[in-house]
Amino acid sequence: MSNVFKGEIKVTTQSLMGKADVKKLRTSLMAEFPALSKKALDSILGKAEVAVQKCSNGATLYVPGDGPAAFFDDGFGGVWPTLATLWLRPEMMPDIVTHGPVSKFLLPKAKERSAGADMMLPGVIVPEGGLGELHVGQKRCLRVQGNAMPIAVGKMVVSSADVAAFGMKGKGMEVKHVYHDSLWAHSGRKVPNAGFLESEVVAAEGVAPPVAAAAAEEESDGDEPEEGDAGGADEAEAMSPDALMRYCFFAVRTDPTWLWFCFVCTPF
Repeated sequence: MSNVFKGEIKVTTQSLMGKADVKKLRTSLMAEFPALSKKALDSILGKAEVAVQKCSNGATLYVPGDGPAAFFDDGFGGVWPTLATLWLRPEMMPDIVTHGPVSKFLLPKAKERSAGADMMLPGVIVPEGGLGELHVGQKRCLRVQGNAMPIAVGKMVVSSADVAAFGMKGKGMEVKHVYHDSLWAHSGRKVPNAGFLESEVVAAEGVAPPVAAAAAEEESDGDEPEEGDAGGADEAEAMSPDALMRYCFFAVRTDPTWLWFCFVCTPF
């Protein structure tokens, strides 16, 4: 199941975890995310009590003290870090990287009641060293090229063997939680740096303290492209024409909503 926070969520019940349950959660998280050290986990969960919030969508939030939710259970037995946690510890899980203009299609759009798209493999930037070992169900975060802060977290739906056999085609990551969804809103609508705009995420140097998203929206007023304008085309030029055409073909075939991106970004 894709993004479990695509619609509004309400906390239906809340309780405090016992010490034994917190210890069990910590042990589970360190086993699940080997790059997460005990010291790093302490900085996330702190010494405050951890609350368990049951939500109307079937998800469970783990909330330390008075802060935002640090982790969530998607309702199907999987525990994931929230964006608030990943912005503190982006190194805790492997990532995949995409182009800035692609982020427009991943972010939910409240006015359209959109859940946002899953991550398509043609839009993934493959580094010189490759993507590393992939397996179905592997948890990874997603970020935009030139921005160190993740924009989403999800699970891979392809393996390295799939990519070797069929190439970078079809869906790659099933998004569970993404910037601008209801969990992000529930966590305070904050952003980690100036690259997190209202309708997309772009490259940004450094990491700024989280600020209210409203401030980012004010800064971006007047800079957003009009509907039908090729506002993200400059960043898309980083892709070669052949690569971009292949990207468009597979993306549109899988999800027609990607047609706009292909129209405005493809060089003719």
